[in-house]
Amino acid sequence: MLPKPIAAATATLATVAALVAMPSEAQACRDICHESYDVVYYYEYKPRVRYRHIRLTPPRWSMGLHLTGLTANHKVGDEAVALGGIGGHLRFRGYRWGAELAVDVLGRDFADGGVTRISVPIQASALLYLIPRGRFNLFMLGGIRVVPTHIRYDLSNLKTEQNFTQFGMQGGIGAELLLSRWFALTADIRAFGVVRNDNDSDGQYYTGVERPIVAEKAVGLQFNVGASLRF
Repeated sequence: MLPKPIAAATATLATVAALVAMPSEAQACRDICHESYDVVYYYEYKPRVRYRHIRLTPPRWSMGLHLTGLTANHKVGDEAVALGGIGGHLRFRGYRWGAELAVDVLGRDFADGGVTRISVPIQASALLYLIPRGRFNLFMLGGIRVVPTHIRYDLSNLKTEQNFTQFGMQGGIGAELLLSRWFALTADIRAFGVVRNDNDSDGQYYTGVERPIVAEKAVGLQFNVGASLRF
């Protein structure tokens, strides 16, 4: 049996030799760990760390402006009713379903400027998104529309103003392209059918007239191209 001082010195030397021979922590980790998606898991020397991707909730609301054009199946004199203007829309979107409120202002002069028509379609629609994920999306829409219309006559034999209201339904299809989380381009085409309200005096004036300035019944198409801010 070794004396205590010699035994202690021998144990110390053995410990130092073991530490020198032991691989470093980094070397040991390289021997016992693996890489997955750029995350290194250390099974012995460090606790395991898990990284979880958090999916951000996409913006549900969007507000935007659009250029709009409208054509209908009746004429003012010999001129087809084709109006142009600008509009705005507010949309709410869930995963597949959404809703839209849109207001447009369209106008045009007829009869060499002697007749001016301004229509303001107010529309409320439900939206069905066909491709709910991704940057590009198609959607269908359907709803109702109310169209107040103002007519101004400035002819040599007639100078007056009249107001009409039309009610109807609409349906169509559109597309949306997300350029970023907060900005999107949008376009749609919608078919509509409306009837004139003849309960007011101006509507009653044209009851039974063959080619009135605002048709008793009309169908047509409306085109919209614009951009939206999402929030």
